[in-house]
Amino acid sequence: MNNNTNYSNYEDLQLRDAQLIMASILKDVKKICDKHNIRYFLDAGTLIGAVRHKGFIPWDDDIDIGMLREDYNKFLSVVKNELPDHLFLQTHENDPNYDIYQVPCKIRYNNTLFIEDKIAENEKMHNGLFIDIIPYDSLPKKRWVYNIQRKISNFVLRSFIRIREKPEKLTLKNKITYFIYNIVSSIFTTKRRQKLFDFLVKWNDRNSEYMGYGLDTVWSQYIYRKEDFFDLIKVEFEGDYFNAPRNYDAVLTQLYGDYMTLPKEEDRVWHARIIKKLKNTK
Repeated sequence: MNNNTNYSNYEDLQLRDAQLIMASILKDVKKICDKHNIRYFLDAGTLIGAVRHKGFIPWDDDIDIGMLREDYNKFLSVVKNELPDHLFLQTHENDPNYDIYQVPCKIRYNNTLFIEDKIAENEKMHNGLFIDIIPYDSLPKKRWVYNIQRKISNFVLRSFIRIREKPEKLTLKNKITYFIYNIVSSIFTTKRRQKLFDFLVKWNDRNSEYMGYGLDTVWSQYIYRKEDFFDLIKVEFEGDYFNAPRNYDAVLTQLYGDYMTLPKEEDRVWHARIIKKLKNTK
């Protein structure tokens, strides 16, 4: 854990060095998933990087992989006993100070620091370099049920997110809103929040033709056909091969539009404000 961080004990990492560390995390996760027959797939910008660059997007500083809920739950059940010592499983249960609520699971690299830009720094949680593990859920049989699920889960999650990022100066209207957020966050402790998500997930139909980002994430606008993901294929990423959606073109086009065209230079931004590693460590 990186609690009470003394930055003088750390040295700066170049982006490329950080990318290689994150790629090593991905390789360790892949070994665990392959050993236990857990389906995972490269997601979002990591999938673009694999398709367009056979590795990281040159200016990218994170890795995203997705798993259907049944694989995600299996992963959580085995990973704590499988991770090498230099890695840390970060969930809201394993790290009580973890407060990036929109991402329920990260695998962190010990003795490193990754402080995200535009997110209030929290020294109490583990802040190492990471990869994101994103759950996906099958959709319920009825779209109106999905809409209700999302309204409930998004309201709870966004209450926590907005409390974390509370501005210094608030209008009277916003003070009232934040008062409501505080009530919600005080009611839904970590255990209660998880029980709520578990309850909402029970409404899903595992045989549905459709899937979307998990109810414990905030990305409700994307709904995909399962046939565009499964059966998974292999794509190259940083000298190794990893699982990817079989019709990655359809998935990435839905997410980004023309994903093969490089963005303008001024739009080539990354998430990190600080990237460091502990001195005298590999």
